[in-house]
Amino acid sequence: MNISTPSKGVPIKRICLALAGVGFTTLLAGCGGGSSAPAVTPPPPPTVTIDVFGARGAILTAQVTSTNCSVAPTVTWQTSGGVALGTGLTIQDTQPASVITATASCSTASVVENLQPNVVFNTNAAFAVVQNGSVVAWGDPVWGGTTSDAAKLTNISKLYPSERGFAALLTDGSVSVWGSSYIDPTTATGALTNISTIIPGRVAYFGIKNDGSFVAWGNYRLINSSGSLVTMKTGLSASTLASLTNIKSISSTEGAYAALKNDGTVVAFGDPNVGGDASTVQSQLTNVVQVAGTNFEFLALTKNGNIYEWSNAYSYAYPDPSQQIPSATKLTVDGTVGVATTSTGIATAFGYSAGIDAASSASVASLLNNVTNIYATETSFAALLSNGSVVSWGDLARMGDSLNAVQSSLTNVKSISNTEYAFAALKNDGSVVTWGDPIVGGDSSAVASQLKNVVAITANKYAFAALTSSGTVVTWGMPGKGGSSSTTANLTSVRAIYATPFGGFLAVNKDGSFATWGDQWAGGGAVPNTLTKIPFAS
Repeated sequence: MNISTPSKGVPIKRICLALAGVGFTTLLAGCGGGSSAPAVTPPPPPTVTIDVFGARGAILTAQVTSTNCSVAPTVTWQTSGGVALGTGLTIQDTQPASVITATASCSTASVVENLQPNVVFNTNAAFAVVQNGSVVAWGDPVWGGTTSDAAKLTNISKLYPSERGFAALLTDGSVSVWGSSYIDPTTATGALTNISTIIPGRVAYFGIKNDGSFVAWGNYRLINSSGSLVTMKTGLSASTLASLTNIKSISSTEGAYAALKNDGTVVAFGDPNVGGDASTVQSQLTNVVQVAGTNFEFLALTKNGNIYEWSNAYSYAYPDPSQQIPSATKLTVDGTVGVATTSTGIATAFGYSAGIDAASSASVASLLNNVTNIYATETSFAALLSNGSVVSWGDLARMGDSLNAVQSSLTNVKSISNTEYAFAALKNDGSVVTWGDPIVGGDSSAVASQLKNVVAITANKYAFAALTSSGTVVTWGMPGKGGSSSTTANLTSVRAIYATPFGGFLAVNKDGSFATWGDQWAGGGAVPNTLTKIPFAS
């Protein structure tokens, strides 16, 4: 179309109006209105959210959502003091006493969630929560669940749980103890003052003083030949006490202790029948990097990868001299025997327990390569491989048939939890695979349809509790020990679950509210009304 220019004397405004009237809007740029270029709408800004699940001191998992991001979101973890803890959606919480900051970022967007320090502690049958220097405890009073003594404390610096009670280190360096008579502070080898740190044993405590000296209290051994309990005060000799300096860690059996010193030597004491006498191997206990205790024996791993066992009355975990065990860097034990793992991920089981057959890994020995972690029940093991598959062995009476039924499903596994005689494997897709004794959680078929989008699994000796990404909880196992899902049906905003070994569960919601279930004498019952919130995140 040709358009003539307007003749002289015809107003431009009139021409523009005429053009508009017949639909030629694209020709109006010169008339002071419109444009041939469409308006550009800016893209919506990127957004990202983060929600963290998991108990402090355990595995933490971040759920991240994002919109309008040009790249996939990333997550970084660090303490409030700036110590880097890792990247990715999941980390092992190695700093439970510190505030942890989880930061999710994508493009120009970022968001932070601050996880509060751990304040939940437990013995075998009681919980305790520490806030502002005070403590609230509940559960079996004999196992530390009484609040009457603990409630009087207002200056707690740190709380240390053992199997049967609690020891609170106070800000003035003194110690307050409550729970079983087995940990009675009057059995101490010296004054419980000027203490800088405490190391718990099974039924004893060990305090390191500001000057480096050592004090112990509780049971030296459970029962002597005359049937009497022996306390640290009467059983621990002056020479042994004097040798307990520069202690790195202390391991326990049912009635003995082994202290690993910073120089790589070991001091053993307690019932000689269950490891309290290391004289048969003492000269070889140099450059030791790890000591592990089964129920009846001690195992020491040296820097060059050698393993030494001692116990005067038992030899379940004694490595067969004819067995070739590669130079190991880590030991894992169940109640009676052990597994050695090398730095390259080769695992070797050793020892033998008649009737349990816990170390019978002959049928799977060739599969124990590229092992990333070993998990143990009381009588069996499960090895998680780098490709996400699982190799399990031991206690065929409980494990055999159920393991065979699910073995093909044990792929893409990211972590494994266990009760006393059962395993639960959490897969990358949020599903769960279980095997072992059905009474204590080896059979999850009744709740299989609910085990979706699981982000964490917590267990006591008898039951499992799975936490989903929607904040709901699914339980299975022994009903009276927390395995009845009917008791957790109303939980919808849970972020962390804690357990006592003897059957109590504690769930903490995102807003700090909480709920308990399971055995009331193991912490699964009523909580003192002085506890109103358990902070999780901000």
